[in-house]
Amino acid sequence: MKKKTVSAVFVFLTALYALQANGKKEAKPVQGGLAPPASPYKYSLASGSVGGNFYLLGGGLAQTINNHLGDYFLFTSETTGGSTANIKLLQNGDAELGVVMTSALQEATEGKAEWTGGVKHDKLRGLVPLYPSWLTIYTTRDSGIKTLRDFNGKRVGLGSKGAAMDSIFRQFFKDEGIVPAQIHNDGHGATATALNNGVINVALLFSYPPFAAIAELETSKDLFFVPLNPAEQTALTTKYPFYSKHAIPAGSYKGVTEDVPGVSEWNLLAVSVDVPEREAYLLTKTLFENQADMLAIHPSAKYMTPENCLKFNIPLHAGTVRYLKEIGVSVPEELIPPEYGR
Repeated sequence: MKKKTVSAVFVFLTALYALQANGKKEAKPVQGGLAPPASPYKYSLASGSVGGNFYLLGGGLAQTINNHLGDYFLFTSETTGGSTANIKLLQNGDAELGVVMTSALQEATEGKAEWTGGVKHDKLRGLVPLYPSWLTIYTTRDSGIKTLRDFNGKRVGLGSKGAAMDSIFRQFFKDEGIVPAQIHNDGHGATATALNNGVINVALLFSYPPFAAIAELETSKDLFFVPLNPAEQTALTTKYPFYSKHAIPAGSYKGVTEDVPGVSEWNLLAVSVDVPEREAYLLTKTLFENQADMLAIHPSAKYMTPENCLKFNIPLHAGTVRYLKEIGVSVPEELIPPEYGR
């Protein structure tokens, strides 16, 4: 009996020790001073329409976060109408992260553009930069359109109605005395189809080349890419400082045999100010330190570096500022949010 009792106690203690050891092994590590929650936070990342770079990168960003911070977050990449839609989602608390363009951020903070409804969107903060995109103006080579002046009396595709590019270029055409016969508004993929079908004569978009819909169109159409002249570049960059003088690099498309002068602007990952500082810090750190994961998704991720946080035209999130200062990146005063250091 005694022998059996000792054996039973030994078995009990061994099992207890094994459970404790397993518990220690399975304990979730604390990262960035933030202990993992009991269950991952279910967050949304607002991306873009199917087939575009926003959609592709949004999915990649969500995947990278989930892969490396699965104990903390469960991100879902949401299909949306793009920058302006994403900004509204962030402002209204319907998404935590969103892919945006600097032009839309400018309009959002001013609250003057029609799509803002007069609301100054004050809940937007910068998390990480993504990539620059180039103004791409394309038409069929037999259209006779060689310059912006040739838009007079033509049907022009300006992307989605009410988007930043739509409102900016409608005004720019007025400023330059350019009077199209019609402005056509639709998604950029559908706009390329409209050009293919002769519904429109010329189309504009900002994209990181090659944009899939344009590359596909080139399989059946001989395209011409319209340049801006120096005066047009200066007019755009002076009135809209979020634009920079730039050129589509030669070789970006079959029809781009030499650099095409124009302007560029940045695409960025914004975050709601309601996301706590430690969470934003952890997201920033993880995305920057796993840039290779994003490069496997799209080559434009080469621009996703800490130094390019200075491309934001809104204040950064306090968590991003904390990370940048830790690694020695100097943050200008205008990019430090009022809540930092509280």
